[in-house]
Amino acid sequence: MNAHESFSQTSDHVPEEPTPIMRDLPAPEPYPVDAMGSLRPAAQAIHDMTQAPVAIGAQSVLGVAALCVQGLADVETLHGSTPASLFLLTVAQSGERKSACDKLAMAAVREFETELGEISREDGVRHLNALDIWSQRRKEIINTAKKDPDGASADLDALGPEPEPPLFATIVSGDPTLEGLVKHMGRLRPALGLFSDEGGSFVGGHAMNSDNKLKTVAGLSKLWDGAPIDRWRGGDGVALFPGRRLSAHLMAQPVAAAGLLADPIANGQGFLARFLLTEPCSAIGTRLRVGHDRASEIALEAFKTRAAALLRAELPMKDGARNELRPPLLALSDPARSVLQAFALQVEKEQAKGGQLETVRPFASKAAEHAARIAAVLTLFADERAAAVSGETMAQATTLAAYYVNEAARLTDAATISEEAAAAEKLRKWLIEVWPERMISVTDATQFGPGDLREARRIRKLFKILIEHGWLLPIDGGADIRGKRRREAWRIVGGSF
Repeated sequence: MNAHESFSQTSDHVPEEPTPIMRDLPAPEPYPVDAMGSLRPAAQAIHDMTQAPVAIGAQSVLGVAALCVQGLADVETLHGSTPASLFLLTVAQSGERKSACDKLAMAAVREFETELGEISREDGVRHLNALDIWSQRRKEIINTAKKDPDGASADLDALGPEPEPPLFATIVSGDPTLEGLVKHMGRLRPALGLFSDEGGSFVGGHAMNSDNKLKTVAGLSKLWDGAPIDRWRGGDGVALFPGRRLSAHLMAQPVAAAGLLADPIANGQGFLARFLLTEPCSAIGTRLRVGHDRASEIALEAFKTRAAALLRAELPMKDGARNELRPPLLALSDPARSVLQAFALQVEKEQAKGGQLETVRPFASKAAEHAARIAAVLTLFADERAAAVSGETMAQATTLAAYYVNEAARLTDAATISEEAAAAEKLRKWLIEVWPERMISVTDATQFGPGDLREARRIRKLFKILIEHGWLLPIDGGADIRGKRRREAWRIVGGSF
């Protein structure tokens, strides 16, 4: 079948009147906040105190909880083990009070970093003193080397290596580069966070530009996996950093998130499949209540206290290491395993051809692992000494994971469609507002159309969208356009012809 025949077939479904190309995003399911276990009161408190959509507060709380517990244990899955880290992406318009939610949830983290800063300043002074003493002693030993090389060598061995500087007093960054992260990994704490209430600055920043995107996506994916991070550089030598954990929560406006959701590199590398996505319905215009329930303050203070205790908890380190984790394994109880197996089987069936999850297989294939990670966060935040995930907690985690699977399908499908729809809308406006003729051909659009759309195959795809929405009508037998015979031609609907 040639292109003209396919266009003619499409014209059978042309509406009597042109219809809009850009469509509203389908409404999401309600966020299952009741499935958040001990995190539910904090999520509902943030919702009450800010009147932002409950999903935004829930994401903020879940992200902070993951940051707090990810270094304490890994979790058993159906096929091995995985970190208790989470990557979250919250999409919301400006004015949805994303920053307010983030500030409330992150209070314990910010106070902990302030505390680390005070400790680091004291440790920094001690380090400088120790370094001065070490340097002076080393100089003295070397000065004796000519007279007594064997004795000097023994003294240097006894002196030991140069004193290490203190670790950096930060665990969260809003806009890191992968290069910077890896370069300073030796002085960073082993459980870190990428948290930003302006995620567009990261999505559109240096780390995700065309030159750096692939390595950033690959590097962050390795950290989500819990794989060792390595660095081979001519000037810096070779370094390997195992035992690191990273959780992330990016809040972005729809225009910034759409590009990421439709990005072939982010999708092709499985980067987006590692994120728990949500874009709740806007609450703007409905936030008319004054004040909030006093119980919400109490619930949020309890969350802050618990988060602070977990952040200060001693992390399981490799023997002799100061920032290399060796986490124990949080097991699945038999009931938890049964719940997770049933969930994984259901998701697998829906990935078959024609299934509801066929279009989001990369995410769906990780759904069971997402559920295990969420279950670990819920379990450890409630009790860091827990030995296993309970069946009840896994049921809550699979409920949350099912919500995120559906959101991934809704948002990634819409982003892909929206990218083409936006291009079709751009072409439609050019046809009506700029092109002086009442008829158009693919050749004319390729030669004279918008500069970033002048490719015949792309134009044909966009023409198909315009035909389906009634903005172009095929002309049987072609037409003369600007003195040239065009075998394929379409009449433009609308405009001032």
